[in-house]
Amino acid sequence: MRFFADKAEVKLVVASGVLRVSVRPQPTLASLLSAALILAFASMSLASWRQSALLVRIGEIGVVVGAVFAWLQQLSGSEEEIEIGERGIRITREIFGCHRVPIEQCSELDIQIDKEDSRRLQFRLGKWRTVEFGNYMSKQQAGEVLDTLADELPNLARILLPSPTLQSTGLRLT
Repeated sequence: MRFFADKAEVKLVVASGVLRVSVRPQPTLASLLSAALILAFASMSLASWRQSALLVRIGEIGVVVGAVFAWLQQLSGSEEEIEIGERGIRITREIFGCHRVPIEQCSELDIQIDKEDSRRLQFRLGKWRTVEFGNYMSKQQAGEVLDTLADELPNLARILLPSPTLQSTGLRLT
């Protein structure tokens, strides 16, 4: 069992031609370790505060505040809602707000491939931009999202999923 792996509760609902995915992170042992590392870094920074240059102080403050913010986000279980439908992809986060993209600009929805042990989902927005979402999901949960999309909404799957993903699900779209 992986004690340090991110965990999330993922709910999938297909209704009215829209796939709704709800991702809620759950605290893990890694959360406690993160808190300990944040405290250790903050105490070391505080110990050398007088000797540090102003730019270093600003950087240390930024690192500590960012780390505390990310830690609190995971502990609070802030939910991420993903809606994939004919009108587009809408990603709503309780903390960072809403991001809506028209379906015509989306392509290549898949599990993040550029990192070795990635578990997020990603899609290409236009030609150059990649949008990542579904933090804290396991690779199996991300695969279930793609399989549900291919099974329940084949017209959207034809637009969004790259052909190898469609072939791996056993679905043939012609």
